Amino acid sequence: MPTSHRDAHPYGRSSDDVRRRDQRLRRTRRLRATQLTIFSVLAIMLIGVGVYALGELSEPTAEPGVIAPKSFGPDPVELACPAPGDLPTPPEEVTVTVLNGTSRSGLAGDVTENLAERGYEVGEPGNTRRATGAATIVHGPEGYLAAQAVQVQIQDAQLRLDEEREGAGVDLLIGDGFAGLQEESVAAAALEEPVEMPEGC
Repeated sequence: MPTSHRDAHPYGRSSDDVRRRDQRLRRTRRLRATQLTIFSVLAIMLIGVGVYALGELSEPTAEPGVIAPKSFGPDPVELACPAPGDLPTPPEEVTVTVLNGTSRSGLAGDVTENLAERGYEVGEPGNTRRATGAATIVHGPEGYLAAQAVQVQIQDAQLRLDEEREGAGVDLLIGDGFAGLQEESVAAAALEEPVEMPEGC
């Protein structure tokens, strides 16, 4: 029973009970306000992420439905394509190095001498383990026409592009199928014929 009218409460509770109740209510309101603020911030962030993602998905591409190819490493070197009607490089402007890939001793030297007699600039002959077939002519991106000038001298010679090779010089790798140089008159006539357009040009 209250001791005085001052401590009494209209609903039969003491003033201390009322104060404690008010304090709980204030703490509850503050907690709810804090939670509401946090939830509002999170909602705004989610809305922002959604808007950004929607913008990325709706951005048009140059070719819809096509995945752009990804490249790895350095960009490939493109072959210097000849113009329609181009002839093989004149022999006196071609530098060729003959490499022997057979068991026949002195073959690279003999072929080097024969090519020099037909007007080609020649390098120091040597040996190789990379020869296949009759012969392989290795050239760089700028050496296609020079490789054609050497190819006319050898039947069944194949061309091989070396993207890292600089300049227009070529290597002639002689394989076990090598049967000698083409007849000089036949090769000379072929030098006056336009070259074939290589693949990719």
